[in-house]
Amino acid sequence: MPTARLGLAVALAVVLAALLGPLPLAAYAAQPSFVHNGQVTMCVDPTYPPMEMYAKPGEKAPVGFDIDLARRLAGIWGAKLTIQAMDFTGLLPGLGSHRCDFVISGMFITKARTEVFDAVPYLRSAMVLLVRADNSTVHGPDDLAGKILVVQAGTVYEIRAHALAAEFAKAGKPALTIQAYPGGTDVAEQLLTGRADAGFTQDTEAAFRAVSDPGKFKVAYVYPPTDTFGLYLNKNASDVALITAEIGALRKSGAIKELAAKWHLPEADATAPLP
Repeated sequence: MPTARLGLAVALAVVLAALLGPLPLAAYAAQPSFVHNGQVTMCVDPTYPPMEMYAKPGEKAPVGFDIDLARRLAGIWGAKLTIQAMDFTGLLPGLGSHRCDFVISGMFITKARTEVFDAVPYLRSAMVLLVRADNSTVHGPDDLAGKILVVQAGTVYEIRAHALAAEFAKAGKPALTIQAYPGGTDVAEQLLTGRADAGFTQDTEAAFRAVSDPGKFKVAYVYPPTDTFGLYLNKNASDVALITAEIGALRKSGAIKELAAKWHLPEADATAPLP
């Protein structure tokens, strides 16, 4: 399908899905190749608020920005969405083994990941250094020498933490101790209990914490907004073109901005140009 016609079909599908709800499968002009018999499965690690999380302990249905976005896309495709929860380190292996059809889970687009999978950008963001509200010793990365830094295992945060530790070692500074935990919420928990001095997370979570846990945390440092969240899928150029057009239509309609406001994300994350 020519690009102009694809864009028009996607825009029309977005509008219809928003106004009328799910339509009969035959009514949808275009669908990714991984939609089969009106079914699609998403892999997610629901430990990274407000992108994906359980609203209350014991609940089985995750909520969050990424969950809402996935439901919007499934609605455009005319598909029933199944959510497969797993640890962050298992997301891309799960995609590769076809346990799910796509991944939306607060995952940055990186060169290493896109050598194996395709990724469609949907949100810009900045990494932050999060500390407890009463912390008076950490104001930036240089203050982490001799401190304990907590990160989520298997993430870009862990890679960046070890790079910073190597810089300190090369400069002869006190060692940086890195604690890696499986869940994104573990970062906040370790800070609150005093087991760590600071944590790497994203401006999205920091903004959410300001609302969900007022007075408990503060942002000590904001890195340049160079991170991009991406929807990951198995290699397929046609699927990438289609989903890119769909994300573009959702951004143009204001739907992405509305979801960002709902989950207390910085507005700039939803409106900044995507790479």
